[in-house]
Amino acid sequence: MRATHTVANRREHPRILILDDNWGFGTRLQGDVNLPGTVKVISDLRSVDQTEWDALITNTEYQTANFSGTSMSYRRVADHLYIFKVLPEAQHNNRGTLDRVKGLNQAVGPVTLQLQWEVPGHEVAVRQGLERELHDSLVLAVEARGTQSGLVNPGDVPAGVELDAFALGPKGIVLAGRLEAPNRGEVWFVPSEISDLRPWLTAAFASWRRRDPKKFPGVPDWWASSEWYSAGEAAIARRIAEETAKFDETRATFDATRKQLESELTEAQEKASAGSRKLLRGQDDALQDAVRDALEELGFGVRDMDLEWDDKERREDFRITDPDDPQWLVLGDATGVTGNAKGGKMAVLQGYVTKYIFEERPSSIPGMWYLLNREIEKDPNIRSTILRADEIDPFAAQQGLVLDTTALYVLLRHVHDEPSDKPAARNYLRTSVGLLGLSDALTWMQKRSHGKTTGATVE
Repeated sequence: MRATHTVANRREHPRILILDDNWGFGTRLQGDVNLPGTVKVISDLRSVDQTEWDALITNTEYQTANFSGTSMSYRRVADHLYIFKVLPEAQHNNRGTLDRVKGLNQAVGPVTLQLQWEVPGHEVAVRQGLERELHDSLVLAVEARGTQSGLVNPGDVPAGVELDAFALGPKGIVLAGRLEAPNRGEVWFVPSEISDLRPWLTAAFASWRRRDPKKFPGVPDWWASSEWYSAGEAAIARRIAEETAKFDETRATFDATRKQLESELTEAQEKASAGSRKLLRGQDDALQDAVRDALEELGFGVRDMDLEWDDKERREDFRITDPDDPQWLVLGDATGVTGNAKGGKMAVLQGYVTKYIFEERPSSIPGMWYLLNREIEKDPNIRSTILRADEIDPFAAQQGLVLDTTALYVLLRHVHDEPSDKPAARNYLRTSVGLLGLSDALTWMQKRSHGKTTGATVE
Protein backbone atom coordinates (compact mmCIF):
# COMPACT_ATOMS: atom_id res chain seq x y z
CA MET A 1 0.00 0.00 0.00
CA ARG A 2 1.43 3.35 -1.08
CA ALA A 3 1.85 6.02 1.59
CA THR A 4 -0.08 9.30 1.32
CA HIS A 5 1.90 12.53 1.50
CA THR A 6 0.69 16.08 2.08
CA VAL A 7 2.59 19.35 1.89
CA ALA A 8 3.68 20.23 5.40
CA ASN A 9 5.02 23.73 4.72
CA ARG A 10 2.41 25.10 2.34
CA ARG A 11 2.97 28.80 1.63
CA GLU A 12 0.20 31.36 1.55
CA HIS A 13 -1.17 32.51 -1.80
CA PRO A 14 -0.50 34.54 -3.78
CA ARG A 15 3.10 33.41 -4.05
CA ILE A 16 5.05 36.22 -5.61
CA LEU A 17 8.57 36.22 -7.03
CA ILE A 18 10.41 39.51 -7.44
CA LEU A 19 13.24 39.18 -9.93
CA ASP A 20 15.83 41.69 -8.75
CA ASP A 21 18.01 43.54 -11.26
CA ASN A 22 21.01 43.73 -8.89
CA TRP A 23 20.35 47.47 -8.58
CA GLY A 24 17.90 47.23 -5.69
CA PHE A 25 14.63 46.88 -7.61
CA GLY A 26 13.30 44.24 -5.21
CA THR A 27 14.21 46.19 -2.08
CA ARG A 28 12.64 49.40 -3.40
CA LEU A 29 9.47 47.59 -4.45
CA GLN A 30 8.98 45.96 -1.05
CA GLY A 31 9.60 49.31 0.63
CA ASP A 32 6.97 51.04 -1.52
CA VAL A 33 4.28 48.35 -1.76
CA ASN A 34 2.80 46.06 0.89
CA LEU A 35 2.44 42.89 -1.16
CA PRO A 36 0.03 40.14 -0.03
CA GLY A 37 0.78 36.45 0.47
CA THR A 38 4.27 35.01 0.20
CA VAL A 39 7.02 37.14 -1.34
CA LYS A 40 10.53 36.10 -2.33
CA VAL A 41 13.22 38.28 -3.93
CA ILE A 42 15.56 36.41 -6.28
CA SER A 43 18.33 37.37 -8.68
CA ASP A 44 18.17 34.19 -10.79
CA LEU A 45 15.05 32.28 -11.81
CA ARG A 46 17.04 29.05 -11.72
CA SER A 47 17.19 29.36 -7.95
CA VAL A 48 13.50 28.49 -7.55
CA ASP A 49 11.00 25.91 -8.77
CA GLN A 50 8.66 28.12 -10.80
CA THR A 51 5.78 25.64 -10.43
CA GLU A 52 5.56 26.56 -6.73
CA TRP A 53 4.87 30.23 -7.51
CA ASP A 54 1.93 32.23 -8.85
CA ALA A 55 3.29 35.58 -10.04
CA LEU A 56 6.46 37.30 -11.14
CA ILE A 57 7.27 41.00 -10.79
CA THR A 58 10.29 42.09 -12.81
CA ASN A 59 11.96 44.96 -14.61
CA THR A 60 14.07 42.62 -16.72
CA GLU A 61 13.23 40.28 -19.60
CA TYR A 62 11.07 37.24 -18.88
CA GLN A 63 11.03 36.28 -22.59
CA THR A 64 14.46 36.12 -24.23
CA ALA A 65 15.53 35.66 -27.82
CA ASN A 66 18.93 34.21 -28.72
CA PHE A 67 20.42 34.14 -32.19
CA SER A 68 22.81 31.30 -32.89
CA GLY A 69 24.25 30.82 -36.34
CA THR A 70 21.29 30.92 -38.68
CA SER A 71 18.58 30.10 -36.13
CA MET A 72 16.75 31.93 -33.37
CA SER A 73 15.84 30.28 -30.08
CA TYR A 74 13.46 31.57 -27.43
CA ARG A 75 13.19 30.99 -23.70
CA ARG A 76 10.36 32.12 -21.44
CA VAL A 77 9.36 31.79 -17.80
CA ALA A 78 6.69 29.23 -16.93
CA ASP A 79 3.40 29.85 -18.73
CA HIS A 80 1.28 29.65 -15.58
CA LEU A 81 2.99 32.65 -13.95
CA TYR A 82 1.11 35.93 -13.87
CA ILE A 83 3.59 38.66 -14.76
CA PHE A 84 3.90 42.33 -13.87
CA LYS A 85 6.68 43.84 -15.97
CA VAL A 86 8.19 47.29 -15.46
CA LEU A 87 9.70 48.25 -18.81
CA PRO A 88 13.38 49.19 -18.35
CA GLU A 89 14.51 52.76 -19.06
CA ALA A 90 16.79 51.74 -21.93
CA GLN A 91 17.73 48.72 -24.00
CA HIS A 92 20.66 47.82 -26.24
CA ASN A 93 19.96 48.88 -29.83
CA ASN A 94 16.63 50.34 -28.60
CA ARG A 95 14.88 47.03 -29.35
CA GLY A 96 13.61 44.23 -27.16
CA THR A 97 11.02 41.48 -26.77
CA LEU A 98 7.94 41.69 -24.56
CA ASP A 99 6.58 38.20 -25.23
CA ARG A 100 5.85 35.51 -27.82
CA VAL A 101 2.19 34.58 -28.05
CA LYS A 102 0.21 31.96 -29.94
CA GLY A 103 -3.40 32.50 -30.94
CA LEU A 104 -6.29 30.08 -31.39
CA ASN A 105 -5.09 28.91 -34.81
CA GLN A 106 -2.60 26.22 -33.88
CA ALA A 107 -1.38 26.00 -37.47
CA VAL A 108 0.12 29.48 -37.17
CA GLY A 109 3.36 29.88 -35.26
CA PRO A 110 3.91 32.22 -32.31
CA VAL A 111 4.12 35.98 -32.86
CA THR A 112 6.93 37.99 -31.28
CA LEU A 113 5.68 41.16 -29.61
CA GLN A 114 8.45 43.70 -29.89
CA LEU A 115 9.45 46.62 -27.70
CA GLN A 116 11.09 49.79 -28.96
CA TRP A 117 12.81 52.65 -27.15
CA GLU A 118 13.75 56.22 -28.12
CA VAL A 119 10.48 56.98 -29.94
CA PRO A 120 10.22 60.80 -30.12
CA GLY A 121 7.04 62.54 -28.99
CA HIS A 122 4.94 63.31 -25.92
CA GLU A 123 1.28 62.96 -26.90
CA VAL A 124 -0.48 60.14 -25.06
CA ALA A 125 -4.00 58.76 -25.60
CA VAL A 126 -5.32 57.06 -22.45
CA ARG A 127 -8.07 54.44 -22.62
CA GLN A 128 -11.46 55.67 -21.46
CA GLY A 129 -12.55 54.20 -18.16
CA LEU A 130 -9.05 53.79 -16.76
CA GLU A 131 -8.97 54.66 -13.07
CA ARG A 132 -8.04 58.31 -12.44
CA GLU A 133 -4.95 57.42 -10.38
CA LEU A 134 -3.63 55.15 -13.13
CA HIS A 135 -4.53 57.72 -15.81
CA ASP A 136 -2.69 60.55 -14.07
CA SER A 137 0.42 58.47 -13.32
CA LEU A 138 0.70 57.48 -17.00
CA VAL A 139 0.52 61.10 -18.16
CA LEU A 140 3.17 62.13 -15.62
CA ALA A 141 5.43 59.26 -16.72
CA VAL A 142 5.19 60.32 -20.37
CA GLU A 143 5.97 63.95 -19.50
CA ALA A 144 8.95 62.90 -17.37
CA ARG A 145 10.96 61.50 -20.25
CA GLY A 146 12.33 62.89 -23.49
CA THR A 147 11.36 59.95 -25.69
CA GLN A 148 8.91 57.07 -25.35
CA SER A 149 9.10 53.28 -25.24
CA GLY A 150 6.57 50.48 -25.51
CA LEU A 151 5.04 47.70 -27.60
CA VAL A 152 5.65 48.65 -31.21
CA ASN A 153 3.58 46.07 -33.13
CA PRO A 154 0.17 45.75 -31.43
CA GLY A 155 -1.43 45.06 -34.81
CA ASP A 156 0.36 41.70 -34.94
CA VAL A 157 -1.46 40.30 -31.90
CA PRO A 158 -3.13 37.09 -33.19
CA ALA A 159 -6.80 36.14 -32.81
CA GLY A 160 -7.52 34.67 -29.40
CA VAL A 161 -4.96 36.89 -27.65
CA GLU A 162 -6.37 39.97 -25.93
CA LEU A 163 -4.30 43.15 -25.71
CA ASP A 164 -5.85 45.84 -23.52
CA ALA A 165 -3.83 48.97 -24.34
CA PHE A 166 -4.06 51.33 -21.36
CA ALA A 167 -2.23 54.11 -23.21
CA LEU A 168 -1.01 54.74 -26.75
CA GLY A 169 1.96 56.97 -27.48
CA PRO A 170 3.66 58.37 -30.58
CA LYS A 171 3.39 56.20 -33.70
CA GLY A 172 0.77 54.08 -31.94
CA ILE A 173 3.15 52.32 -29.55
CA VAL A 174 1.50 50.80 -26.47
CA LEU A 175 3.04 52.50 -23.43
CA ALA A 176 1.24 50.32 -20.88
CA GLY A 177 -1.18 47.44 -21.18
CA ARG A 178 -2.53 44.03 -20.25
CA LEU A 179 -1.88 40.90 -22.31
CA GLU A 180 -4.02 37.78 -22.02
CA ALA A 181 -3.12 34.67 -24.03
CA PRO A 182 -4.69 31.16 -23.98
CA ASN A 183 -3.37 28.84 -21.26
CA ARG A 184 -1.13 31.52 -19.80
CA GLY A 185 -1.07 33.83 -16.84
CA GLU A 186 -1.99 37.43 -17.55
CA VAL A 187 0.81 39.94 -18.28
CA TRP A 188 0.77 43.61 -17.26
CA PHE A 189 3.46 46.04 -18.42
CA VAL A 190 4.03 49.68 -17.42
CA PRO A 191 6.74 52.35 -17.93
CA SER A 192 9.61 52.52 -15.46
CA GLU A 193 8.95 56.24 -14.93
CA ILE A 194 5.75 55.51 -12.98
CA SER A 195 6.77 56.65 -9.52
CA ASP A 196 4.15 54.73 -7.52
CA LEU A 197 3.50 51.12 -8.54
CA ARG A 198 1.09 50.49 -5.66
CA PRO A 199 -2.16 51.34 -7.50
CA TRP A 200 -0.99 49.46 -10.58
CA LEU A 201 -0.20 46.30 -8.64
CA THR A 202 -3.54 46.61 -6.83
CA ALA A 203 -5.32 46.79 -10.18
CA ALA A 204 -3.30 43.87 -11.58
CA PHE A 205 -4.00 41.63 -8.56
CA ALA A 206 -7.73 42.47 -8.80
CA SER A 207 -7.69 41.40 -12.46
CA TRP A 208 -5.78 38.22 -11.66
CA ARG A 209 -8.18 37.43 -8.80
CA ARG A 210 -11.08 37.41 -11.26
CA ARG A 211 -9.26 34.84 -13.40
CA ASP A 212 -7.89 32.67 -10.60
CA PRO A 213 -9.38 33.41 -7.14
CA LYS A 214 -7.62 30.36 -5.65
CA LYS A 215 -4.15 31.68 -6.42
CA PHE A 216 -5.11 35.30 -5.76
CA PRO A 217 -7.55 35.25 -2.84
CA GLY A 218 -8.93 38.44 -1.40
CA VAL A 219 -12.00 40.55 -1.00
CA PRO A 220 -14.42 39.98 -3.96
CA ASP A 221 -15.15 42.94 -6.24
CA TRP A 222 -18.83 43.18 -5.25
CA TRP A 223 -17.86 43.81 -1.63
CA ALA A 224 -16.57 47.27 -2.56
CA SER A 225 -19.57 48.09 -4.77
CA SER A 226 -21.56 51.18 -3.76
CA GLU A 227 -24.71 49.10 -4.15
CA TRP A 228 -23.92 47.46 -0.79
CA TYR A 229 -22.64 50.50 1.12
CA SER A 230 -23.84 51.10 4.66
CA ALA A 231 -25.65 54.37 5.42
CA GLY A 232 -22.40 55.92 6.68
CA GLU A 233 -20.43 54.82 3.64
CA ALA A 234 -23.13 56.11 1.29
CA ALA A 235 -23.15 59.55 2.96
CA ILE A 236 -19.39 59.91 2.61
CA ALA A 237 -19.51 58.66 -0.98
CA ARG A 238 -22.11 61.35 -1.79
CA ARG A 239 -19.84 64.03 -0.35
CA ILE A 240 -16.95 62.72 -2.43
CA ALA A 241 -19.14 62.84 -5.54
CA GLU A 242 -20.23 66.40 -4.73
CA GLU A 243 -16.67 67.60 -4.18
CA THR A 244 -15.54 65.83 -7.35
CA ALA A 245 -18.29 67.58 -9.33
CA LYS A 246 -17.18 70.95 -7.91
CA PHE A 247 -13.57 70.19 -8.77
CA ASP A 248 -14.49 69.11 -12.32
CA GLU A 249 -16.44 72.34 -12.83
CA THR A 250 -13.57 74.44 -11.48
CA ARG A 251 -11.08 72.54 -13.60
CA ALA A 252 -13.19 73.03 -16.73
CA THR A 253 -13.29 76.78 -16.06
CA PHE A 254 -9.55 76.80 -15.43
CA ASP A 255 -8.84 74.86 -18.63
CA ALA A 256 -10.99 77.24 -20.70
CA THR A 257 -9.41 80.33 -19.14
CA ARG A 258 -5.90 78.98 -19.56
CA LYS A 259 -6.57 78.09 -23.21
CA GLN A 260 -7.81 81.63 -23.86
CA LEU A 261 -4.82 83.19 -22.09
CA GLU A 262 -2.38 80.95 -23.95
CA SER A 263 -3.95 82.10 -27.22
CA GLU A 264 -3.62 85.73 -26.12
CA LEU A 265 -0.01 85.11 -25.08
CA THR A 266 0.82 83.63 -28.49
CA GLU A 267 -0.73 86.67 -30.17
CA ALA A 268 1.18 89.03 -27.87
CA GLN A 269 4.45 87.17 -28.53
CA GLU A 270 3.95 87.43 -32.27
CA LYS A 271 3.21 91.15 -31.94
CA ALA A 272 6.20 91.77 -29.67
CA SER A 273 8.54 89.75 -31.89
CA ALA A 274 7.60 92.01 -34.79
CA GLY A 275 7.80 95.13 -32.61
CA SER A 276 9.49 96.01 -29.33
CA ARG A 277 11.46 92.76 -28.99
CA LYS A 278 13.43 93.77 -32.07
CA LEU A 279 15.31 95.91 -29.54
CA LEU A 280 16.77 92.63 -28.26
CA ARG A 281 17.60 90.85 -31.55
CA GLY A 282 16.89 93.26 -34.40
CA GLN A 283 19.19 94.69 -37.05
CA ASP A 284 18.97 97.17 -39.92
CA ASP A 285 15.52 98.62 -40.72
CA ALA A 286 13.70 96.37 -38.24
CA LEU A 287 15.87 97.66 -35.37
CA GLN A 288 15.51 101.28 -36.53
CA ASP A 289 11.72 100.95 -36.59
CA ALA A 290 11.69 99.42 -33.11
CA VAL A 291 13.97 102.17 -31.74
CA ARG A 292 11.84 104.91 -33.28
CA ASP A 293 8.62 103.41 -31.89
CA ALA A 294 10.15 102.94 -28.42
CA LEU A 295 11.42 106.52 -28.22
CA GLU A 296 8.05 107.87 -29.35
CA GLU A 297 6.31 105.66 -26.77
CA LEU A 298 8.53 107.24 -24.08
CA GLY A 299 7.37 110.65 -25.28
CA PHE A 300 10.34 111.82 -27.33
CA GLY A 301 9.88 113.57 -30.62
CA VAL A 302 11.58 111.50 -33.31
CA ARG A 303 12.32 112.76 -36.79
CA ASP A 304 13.03 109.78 -39.04
CA MET A 305 15.80 111.13 -41.24
CA ASP A 306 15.92 108.09 -43.51
CA LEU A 307 12.68 109.39 -45.00
CA GLU A 308 14.44 112.66 -45.91
CA TRP A 309 17.95 111.73 -46.95
CA ASP A 310 18.89 110.77 -50.45
CA ASP A 311 19.48 106.99 -50.50
CA LYS A 312 23.09 107.57 -51.52
CA GLU A 313 23.78 110.23 -48.87
CA ARG A 314 22.24 108.95 -45.69
CA ARG A 315 23.52 110.29 -42.38
CA GLU A 316 22.04 109.89 -38.90
CA ASP A 317 18.87 107.81 -38.55
CA PHE A 318 17.08 110.14 -36.15
CA ARG A 319 16.89 113.64 -34.76
CA ILE A 320 15.45 113.30 -31.27
CA THR A 321 13.82 116.04 -29.17
CA ASP A 322 12.07 116.22 -25.79
CA PRO A 323 9.01 118.41 -25.09
CA ASP A 324 10.29 118.96 -21.55
CA ASP A 325 13.44 120.70 -22.87
CA PRO A 326 12.81 122.46 -26.23
CA GLN A 327 16.50 123.38 -26.62
CA TRP A 328 17.68 119.76 -26.31
CA LEU A 329 18.52 117.76 -29.45
CA VAL A 330 20.50 114.64 -30.19
CA LEU A 331 21.41 112.96 -33.43
CA GLY A 332 20.81 109.22 -33.15
CA ASP A 333 21.96 106.21 -35.10
CA ALA A 334 20.74 102.63 -34.52
CA THR A 335 22.98 99.66 -35.25
CA GLY A 336 22.57 95.93 -34.65
CA VAL A 337 25.54 93.54 -34.85
CA THR A 338 26.08 89.84 -34.12
CA GLY A 339 29.44 90.63 -32.51
CA ASN A 340 30.45 93.48 -30.22
CA ALA A 341 30.41 97.24 -30.86
CA LYS A 342 32.76 99.03 -33.21
CA GLY A 343 34.20 102.30 -31.96
CA GLY A 344 34.36 103.71 -35.49
CA LYS A 345 30.61 104.33 -35.46
CA MET A 346 31.08 107.02 -32.83
CA ALA A 347 33.48 108.88 -35.11
CA VAL A 348 30.89 108.67 -37.90
CA LEU A 349 28.28 110.21 -35.58
CA GLN A 350 30.68 113.03 -34.74
CA GLY A 351 30.98 113.68 -38.48
CA TYR A 352 27.19 113.91 -38.74
CA VAL A 353 27.19 116.52 -35.96
CA THR A 354 29.82 118.54 -37.82
CA LYS A 355 27.70 118.55 -40.99
CA TYR A 356 24.59 119.46 -38.98
CA ILE A 357 26.34 122.45 -37.39
CA PHE A 358 27.65 123.61 -40.80
CA GLU A 359 24.23 123.36 -42.45
CA GLU A 360 21.85 124.38 -39.65
CA ARG A 361 23.95 126.96 -37.70
CA PRO A 362 22.29 125.97 -34.38
CA SER A 363 22.65 128.02 -31.21
CA SER A 364 23.86 124.93 -29.34
CA ILE A 365 25.70 121.81 -30.38
CA PRO A 366 23.47 118.69 -30.43
CA GLY A 367 24.35 115.55 -28.54
CA MET A 368 24.81 112.09 -30.01
CA TRP A 369 23.12 108.76 -29.28
CA TYR A 370 24.68 105.56 -30.52
CA LEU A 371 21.74 103.14 -30.13
CA LEU A 372 23.45 99.78 -30.15
CA ASN A 373 22.17 96.20 -30.20
CA ARG A 374 25.10 93.80 -30.10
CA GLU A 375 25.81 90.09 -29.64
CA ILE A 376 22.19 89.59 -30.61
CA GLU A 377 22.26 85.79 -30.40
CA LYS A 378 23.22 85.88 -26.71
CA ASP A 379 20.92 86.29 -23.74
CA PRO A 380 21.07 90.03 -22.86
CA ASN A 381 22.07 89.12 -19.29
CA ILE A 382 25.37 87.56 -20.42
CA ARG A 383 26.46 89.93 -23.18
CA SER A 384 29.97 91.30 -22.77
CA THR A 385 31.05 94.84 -21.92
CA ILE A 386 30.34 97.54 -24.52
CA LEU A 387 33.57 99.12 -25.82
CA ARG A 388 36.50 100.30 -23.72
CA ALA A 389 36.65 103.30 -21.42
CA ASP A 390 39.23 105.04 -23.67
CA GLU A 391 36.66 104.89 -26.49
CA ILE A 392 33.61 105.88 -24.46
CA ASP A 393 35.10 108.75 -22.42
CA PRO A 394 36.00 111.02 -25.39
CA PHE A 395 32.53 110.34 -26.83
CA ALA A 396 30.92 111.30 -23.49
CA ALA A 397 32.93 114.55 -23.42
CA GLN A 398 31.10 115.63 -26.58
CA GLN A 399 27.64 114.85 -25.11
CA GLY A 400 27.67 111.37 -26.61
CA LEU A 401 25.74 108.40 -25.20
CA VAL A 402 26.10 104.75 -26.13
CA LEU A 403 22.60 103.47 -25.37
CA ASP A 404 22.21 99.70 -25.29
CA THR A 405 18.86 98.89 -26.90
CA THR A 406 18.29 96.19 -24.26
CA ALA A 407 18.25 99.04 -21.72
CA LEU A 408 15.76 100.91 -23.90
CA TYR A 409 13.63 97.75 -24.00
CA VAL A 410 13.35 97.38 -20.20
CA LEU A 411 12.67 101.12 -19.82
CA LEU A 412 9.87 100.82 -22.38
CA ARG A 413 8.43 97.84 -20.51
CA HIS A 414 8.65 99.82 -17.26
CA VAL A 415 6.64 102.79 -18.55
CA HIS A 416 3.99 100.45 -19.92
CA ASP A 417 3.41 99.40 -16.30
CA GLU A 418 4.08 102.89 -14.87
CA PRO A 419 2.94 105.48 -17.48
CA SER A 420 3.51 108.33 -15.02
CA ASP A 421 7.26 107.56 -15.11
CA LYS A 422 7.62 108.58 -18.78
CA PRO A 423 8.91 112.11 -18.01
CA ALA A 424 11.38 110.70 -15.46
CA ALA A 425 12.59 108.09 -17.96
CA ARG A 426 13.12 110.77 -20.61
CA ASN A 427 15.01 112.93 -18.11
CA TYR A 428 17.19 109.95 -17.17
CA LEU A 429 18.09 109.34 -20.81
CA ARG A 430 18.42 113.04 -21.65
CA THR A 431 20.92 113.67 -18.86
CA SER A 432 23.00 110.53 -19.42
CA VAL A 433 26.32 110.50 -21.29
CA GLY A 434 28.95 107.82 -21.81
CA LEU A 435 27.38 104.39 -21.51
CA LEU A 436 23.87 103.34 -20.47
CA GLY A 437 23.61 99.57 -20.38
CA LEU A 438 21.04 97.03 -19.25
CA SER A 439 22.26 96.94 -15.64
CA ASP A 440 22.17 100.76 -15.45
CA ALA A 441 18.53 100.87 -16.57
CA LEU A 442 17.55 98.09 -14.16
CA THR A 443 19.24 99.92 -11.27
CA TRP A 444 17.39 103.15 -12.14
CA MET A 445 14.07 101.31 -12.27
CA GLN A 446 14.76 99.67 -8.91
CA LYS A 447 15.53 103.06 -7.35
CA ARG A 448 12.31 104.48 -8.81
CA SER A 449 10.27 101.67 -7.28
CA HIS A 450 12.06 102.06 -3.93
CA GLY A 451 11.56 105.83 -4.04
CA LYS A 452 7.82 105.45 -4.53
CA THR A 453 7.70 103.17 -1.51
CA THR A 454 9.75 105.44 0.75
CA GLY A 455 8.73 108.79 -0.71
CA ALA A 456 12.29 109.63 -1.87
CA THR A 457 12.78 111.51 -5.15
CA VAL A 458 14.68 109.71 -7.92
CA GLU A 459 15.42 111.51 -11.18
